[in-house]
Amino acid sequence: MSAIAGALFLDDRPYPGDLLARMIDAAPPRGLDGATTWQSGSAGMIRFANVTTPESVGEKQPFASPSGAIALFDGRLDNRGELIDLLGPSGRALRQAPDGEIALALYDKLGRDFVRRLVGDFAIAIHEPVRRRLSLFCSPLGWRPLVWTFDGKIFAFATDARTLVVGLGLERRLNEGALGEFLSGRFLTRTETFWANIQRVEQGGAIILENNRVEEWPWHGGPYEDWCGRSMKEHSERFRELFDQALVAVNRSNGPVTSQLSGGLDSSSIVCRSAELYRDGGLAWPVGAITARFPGEPHDESPWSRAVEEHSGIAAEVARSRPFSLEEAQTWTARTYQLPIRPNALDTLAGVVNLLKADGRRVMLTGEGGDDWLNGSLAHWPDLMLSGHWGDLLHHGRYFWPDDSQALCMLKTLVSAARPIVIPRYRTALMQPALDWRIPDSDWLMPEWMKQINLADRWKRPIGPRGIKGFAQHSRYAVYTHGNRQIIAATAMAYAESHGIEVRHPFHDARISSFAMGASGVHMRDKIYRKKILREAMRGTLPELVRMRTDKAMFVGHTVDAIDTILAHRAINDMLPVRMGWVNGKRIEQLHAPFSKWRRDGSQGPLPRNPWGPVWYCIATDIWMQHAFGL
Repeated sequence: MSAIAGALFLDDRPYPGDLLARMIDAAPPRGLDGATTWQSGSAGMIRFANVTTPESVGEKQPFASPSGAIALFDGRLDNRGELIDLLGPSGRALRQAPDGEIALALYDKLGRDFVRRLVGDFAIAIHEPVRRRLSLFCSPLGWRPLVWTFDGKIFAFATDARTLVVGLGLERRLNEGALGEFLSGRFLTRTETFWANIQRVEQGGAIILENNRVEEWPWHGGPYEDWCGRSMKEHSERFRELFDQALVAVNRSNGPVTSQLSGGLDSSSIVCRSAELYRDGGLAWPVGAITARFPGEPHDESPWSRAVEEHSGIAAEVARSRPFSLEEAQTWTARTYQLPIRPNALDTLAGVVNLLKADGRRVMLTGEGGDDWLNGSLAHWPDLMLSGHWGDLLHHGRYFWPDDSQALCMLKTLVSAARPIVIPRYRTALMQPALDWRIPDSDWLMPEWMKQINLADRWKRPIGPRGIKGFAQHSRYAVYTHGNRQIIAATAMAYAESHGIEVRHPFHDARISSFAMGASGVHMRDKIYRKKILREAMRGTLPELVRMRTDKAMFVGHTVDAIDTILAHRAINDMLPVRMGWVNGKRIEQLHAPFSKWRRDGSQGPLPRNPWGPVWYCIATDIWMQHAFGL
């Protein structure tokens, strides 16, 4: 993968000779293989290269088509063969071509609907000088970020906001609404950033600039194949087929591929199934594994990761964790304009990156996405009730209250299914699972500020696009637009890429997510087990100790340590979100105190039940406002 940027002038001024150089200097590090530029007339483009696939070796961007279109491509296509066949006879010449050439040829053939045919992680910019049109496209999960700004005269885009803010010399204006969503732990905005004059290209969306007007086009959505009524056997077989397809796709690399191994169900499935595929000839090279071990810590998963090693016949490398450094966090934020990386992510990610860099590896797999697509919920219960499938509803309910009488179990099931249908707050909670409605009104935020930025109205924005049917699909589609996950994960992705490491997520393969959108909720979970389809599909592939595991490590301790360290240097009341009247500092201290005590007591008891995230959100915002925005 790589990074891209560009600027288009819509007035008659000469193109500034140093603009692209200034944008290159401003860009955070993402490509190890240099930057190339292109400029013609009113348009200029930049590509920062990081070569990670055989076809990208020696490629020259931007790509040009016979129609005169010019394209930048950041990312990876996972269905190259299908796309080449779609191109017909002309596609045969592209079998060894870079992904971007294939995408551009398909654009010439199909127009903007070409994007619906692409599978993979991508951000694409296509400039058509004759039509005076510039189009930006982003893949459905948004792992390849793309932001843009437009003042009526200059339209510019980039992978990172810093490229635009510093490179173009933009006026620095805060978007307090987006910051409020982040501080609340409910970041739902699909297109906003912390900068008032910079927007994101929506996940599964496009921006079309034509005739000096901007069109936002959310191209991604249903309909999805309905698997309700099919057996668990059919579900598990179909998932295994799609999972194998995803693993083959993410292993297309010009160098060794290594997977993180936590010992959880998702990363273990990647490692174990990849080992089987290699032994059976499905992969050309073995997939390595990197794990982390925390002896004596409550989040140590060594028994499970060792079981995977023994079962698969591999030896995982062990990455060392490291204490959180406030100075490094500040330097990172100033250098990239990203939020500081969560301590519980950075403490192992840094060690993993160092191991990969030591011998030139550039591709890392993660188990990210398994929780999103396969955990399951009860969002299908209202659908079963409304569709008249009461037998299936009551049968599934029996798995959740097996110890109750049949009559009481029926009553609980029917009430649970009916509440979202008739009561708005339950309906919202079901269809917007990113909003944790157990948190009492974000009571660490100041009520006056919440009203000022219309935070409550921001949480009411609809989620589902075209083709989404029923409660279950609306709830599952929220995964695509779960901005809070994206804004947190984006920092870790950017950190890895700053060291030349491309992160890939097999569970976020578009074919798996499409299958999950239509899968039967009856087969996804019961009272004891989540991810039942994955567990069944991995029967014999995973060691039983892992396959039937029901607990999950909570990586909280090191973040608590980091927060204690930070608060020893900077009191909560000195932090900018508190000083500006956004956050109640006393309430933040109250939220952190039980976790600090839990840590001092040896982390042996149960975790405190009060919200944990808001404390870090406040600290992260303070660091960002100081070292990125410049307050």
